[in-house]
Amino acid sequence: MNLRYNIRHSALGGLWGLGAPLLVSIIASIILIIAGGEESALGNSVAFNVIISIITELSFFLVFYIISRRTQTDWVQASGVRNVSPWYLYIIAAVLGILCVFLFNPIISLWEQLLSLIGYDISGELPMPLDSVGMLILAIFAVALIPAICEEFLYRGLVLNGLRKYGVWVSVLTSALLFSLMHMNLQQLPYTFILGVIFGLIVYYTRNIWLSIIMHFLNNATAILIMYFIKNNSTEFVWWHILVALGCVIVACGIIWLVVWLIKKKDNKATEQDPLDTQTILPAAQRNKLMLTPILAGVLFLILFSLINFGVI
Repeated sequence: MNLRYNIRHSALGGLWGLGAPLLVSIIASIILIIAGGEESALGNSVAFNVIISIITELSFFLVFYIISRRTQTDWVQASGVRNVSPWYLYIIAAVLGILCVFLFNPIISLWEQLLSLIGYDISGELPMPLDSVGMLILAIFAVALIPAICEEFLYRGLVLNGLRKYGVWVSVLTSALLFSLMHMNLQQLPYTFILGVIFGLIVYYTRNIWLSIIMHFLNNATAILIMYFIKNNSTEFVWWHILVALGCVIVACGIIWLVVWLIKKKDNKATEQDPLDTQTILPAAQRNKLMLTPILAGVLFLILFSLINFGVI
C-alpha cells in the first residue's frame, strides 16, 4: 500500500480530471437530444441541470478515488485528510476564502470586460435561478460545498501531493494550471488559476486539505451570496477601475505572502524530508512528458470551447 501519491498519479488525475466532466456533458447532451433538445421540458428543468452539475462535481471525487484504489494508495493518508492544523489557521483560511472574492473581483471584472469587447460570450449562468431562499441554499450546496470537496481532493489532495517531491512551485503552479484548465472557460481562467495557487500554497505548507476545502467553499459561497443580493452588478468602465483593480491585487498578494510566511515560520514539517515518501525523482524528460500530456489536453479543450464562445464554431 502506497502512503504517498507520485507524479504518475498526478498526471492521471490531471488527464481524467478533464475527461470526467466532458463524459458527463456528453451523456447529458444525449439525454437532452432524446428528450427533445435544450428547449424541451427536461432541458428547461432546474432539477435536471442541478443533478448534472452535482454529478459533474462528484466525477472529480470518483476520479480521485478510482486512481487511489487502482494504484493501491491510502487516500486518507496521502491526501491529508487526517492532518490537523492549529485552530487559528482554520480562521485564516476562512477569512482568506472570503477576501479573495473582493480583492480579486476588480481585476476579474476588467478581464471579463476585455473579453466581451473582443466578442467572447461571458453570459455564464448557475444551474438554478437565485430567485428564492430555497434556491440560494440549493446553490450553496451544489455550487459551493460539493465542488469545494470534490475538486480539492483531486487537485490538491492528489495532483499537488503527487508533485510535492519536485518542490513548492512545480507542485503548486502545475496543480493550479490543471485546476484552471479543467473549468474549460476563458472567462474563469485567471481567477481559478489564482485561487489554485493560493489553495496550493496553503496545502503545501500545512499538508491539511481541509484548509483549502474551507477556503474554496467560502469563496464560492460568498460569490453566490453576492449574486443573490446584488441582481445587477454591471458598472460602466472608467479609467480609475484599473488602479482599483491593481491596488486590490497588490493588497491580496501582500496578505497571502504574510499568511504563507507565518505558516512556514510556525511549522516547517512540510518542507522537510517525508519519511513516508519512497518515490524516486524521475529524469526531467520523463517528468515533463508525463505532466505535459494533461496540460496540452487542457489547453486544446480550452481553445475549442473558447472558439465556441467567440462564435467561430
